[in-house]
Amino acid sequence: MKRAVATLTMTVTVAWTLWPDTAYSHNPTTTTVLFNREIASLLQRKCLQCHADGKLAMPLVTYGDARPWAEAIKEESLARRMPPWPAERGYGAFANDMALTPREFEFLISWVDGGVPQGPGEPPAFFDHSEHWMLGTPDVELTPASGVTVRAGSAPAFQRHIVDTGLAEETWVRGFDFKPGNARVTRAAFLSLASTDRYLGGWTPSYPSTELPQGVAFRIPARARIAVDVLYSGTSETVTDTPRLGLYVATSAPAGAVSTSVLRPATAVGPGTGARVTAELSMPSGRALVSMRPEMQQGGRSLELTLARPDGSREVLLWVKRFRQDWQTPYVFRQPVALPAGSRLQATAYFDSPPGSSSAPFTVALNHYPATSRR
Repeated sequence: MKRAVATLTMTVTVAWTLWPDTAYSHNPTTTTVLFNREIASLLQRKCLQCHADGKLAMPLVTYGDARPWAEAIKEESLARRMPPWPAERGYGAFANDMALTPREFEFLISWVDGGVPQGPGEPPAFFDHSEHWMLGTPDVELTPASGVTVRAGSAPAFQRHIVDTGLAEETWVRGFDFKPGNARVTRAAFLSLASTDRYLGGWTPSYPSTELPQGVAFRIPARARIAVDVLYSGTSETVTDTPRLGLYVATSAPAGAVSTSVLRPATAVGPGTGARVTAELSMPSGRALVSMRPEMQQGGRSLELTLARPDGSREVLLWVKRFRQDWQTPYVFRQPVALPAGSRLQATAYFDSPPGSSSAPFTVALNHYPATSRR
């Protein structure tokens, strides 16, 4: 009997040792879309600017990173919350458009619903372009005299840096690049001349640099200071951020100087006004529109910008269906938009609640240059 008990004990012990590890259930693979082929490349184009180590959100660089988040990725994509591109597709063509294309969207949903297969081999290598200046070494590199503090857990909000250019004479700038000191807290940045608030351009993690068309440049006065308004969002700890700004100088006087116009409601808008607000701006001479920045008060829901040409034709240049204060962006056209002499730019904004007491419940800063300067 003792020998039988010993034999049984040894048998159970061996069986327990050899029992396979728990196998977690998973959906059967029903798609030909693979992480190592289509999905890794998609994420590198549209997501890893924020979803990588040291960036704003959890990393999605490797299959092991992305697999646990597959359903969340699908949900955010279906809701059009990610990537955070507010403009509706089909209205304007933008160089910094980070929205998923219909084909990319189909790939992503097919991969998640089809069992999230990894595929053989290795995915393409990810190169983090934020590590270098996208337009080459800047002609002028600037930093603010001191950084700003971003409190732990703070909601997305703007803080302003003032940067002294140190330019002894008037300078023509053909482009710029921006680098946050702490990428984990930085969502967007917008540049303007501190003396006039004239809009120069913007930065997001997915569109770090801006280069104007050939023969076109911004005029920067001597001894100018540049205001850099950065949209910060707090993390688990308080940090200090000191960004860098790179300027690229034109080698000769440009054929076209960029001007900035601001589209805003013509009359004051008080708290008793309805939730629909309009504005219009006329272009007496032919211009070429290169970029713009819309701003809305809290409660702003949507904004539509339409070009009305002298021949009676109309074109919607921008439709932001859901304006998001926490994910703001500049809009840079892939090709400058021709504004014939006599054109009118018309904006219509909607608010979930009546705008507060302000003469500008919304504005749209527009950068443009003489149409005859186009090359």
